[in-house]
Amino acid sequence: MKNNLILNEINKQNKHWFAKDSSQALKKYKRKLFFELFKYLKEEQILSIIGLRRTGKTTLLKQIIQHLIEKEKINSKQILFISFDEALVTSKMPLTKYLDVFLDKTNENKLRYIFLDEIQYIDKWQHILKRYYDTRPNIKFFVSGSSSLFIQKKTTESLAGRIYEFKLNHLTFEEYLEISKAGSEIIKDYNKYAISDFDKIRYNEDEYQWFLSVRGNELEKLFEDYLLRHQFPETIQKENDETIYKYIEDAIYKKSIEYDIPRLFDINKIDELKFAFRILITETGNEIEFGKIASETGIELNTFKKYLNYFHESLLFDIVYNYSKSIRKSRRLQKKGYIASSNFFTTFHPELFKIKTISNQYMGKLVETYIYNILKEKFEYISFYKKGQKEIDFICNNEILSKDDTKLIEVKYVNNLEREKFLFLEKTAKDIFKTEKYFIFSKKQFNNNNKKIIIPCFLIKH
Repeated sequence: MKNNLILNEINKQNKHWFAKDSSQALKKYKRKLFFELFKYLKEEQILSIIGLRRTGKTTLLKQIIQHLIEKEKINSKQILFISFDEALVTSKMPLTKYLDVFLDKTNENKLRYIFLDEIQYIDKWQHILKRYYDTRPNIKFFVSGSSSLFIQKKTTESLAGRIYEFKLNHLTFEEYLEISKAGSEIIKDYNKYAISDFDKIRYNEDEYQWFLSVRGNELEKLFEDYLLRHQFPETIQKENDETIYKYIEDAIYKKSIEYDIPRLFDINKIDELKFAFRILITETGNEIEFGKIASETGIELNTFKKYLNYFHESLLFDIVYNYSKSIRKSRRLQKKGYIASSNFFTTFHPELFKIKTISNQYMGKLVETYIYNILKEKFEYISFYKKGQKEIDFICNNEILSKDDTKLIEVKYVNNLEREKFLFLEKTAKDIFKTEKYFIFSKKQFNNNNKKIIIPCFLIKH
């Protein structure tokens, strides 16, 4: 009876065993991570993929399965896929039963591929995989999940040296251009002039000025569209804002806040949890006072801090601290918060972007949020610097105790940049960080004099 239940569930989820999978998901655009993972397909280490809901983790796993069958000529019956978002395994059958049934029916002299989607819902999954990894030959595991706590921290102790970790973020602006109907010429030009390493700008000032005169207005419009509504793959084909916001609220926000976090952290007060996150969405890019928010929302302070940790571990929200050479001291200073996607903000506040004067005020916060989410993939440590009422948006480096190669970055999404507004940035760079170099990420202006470098935000590349 048990084996029948297991086989029924396996058969239901492994359509590639019986016929070529022709689902639309597999025909979709392939994310950059799809090609990155090719380098590790023959490595024995487990490959883990974490990311927000609806970034395309399941589609990515199934695209890899399709590649293995069609390009690598792997026998489809040597490949197992199980999603724990829907499988019976989470409530009726242990994971080991599923693995044993599959492994006993396959050829152990050939490599078997096992894909385990949303693995964080399986208790002690990391110990189970370690045992199979160490004792059974010819198994290649792929795991995915929407929570960094269950994918990253528990693997440190149990799977050290046995796992490579990757993150699938929401769409980059470059990916959005490629999926949308932006046109091949603008994509080609964007890829030529986009800047990944701020210290290595490939072309001279005149070339960038020409590029921006030709493409700047169009890229600015596409960039703002992306910030407001198109950071998740399935939003791009939706016809109007109402359906986009409904999709983001139901498929990402509600699933994460009402289902994932309560299930993983055993939370009963779901309405309180939802309310806390709605407040934090509104505060993206702002200073956050834990005690003040807890008092105003009626949530007990320690409970609110726990919620913050849950949001962080679920990849939804980050806290950034005021700069200090001492990590311990920085945690006692001012704090700012950033949501994982600016689309969350517009989903719950679409009315703010209907009036241009109001829209400009909030667009700056969304752009700052976007820049933060790029920077955290490039730098180990990110803080801000505040003295009195003056502030620098981001202080970035990879060695927290060293000021060498520190990047000072100010985000100014405005039409005109006046030097007087950057005197504090200029003075702080020289007096505190002993450098004359700093970066301003602008709306559409470009300038490179090797000290003050101004780059349009839409050209900052992951």
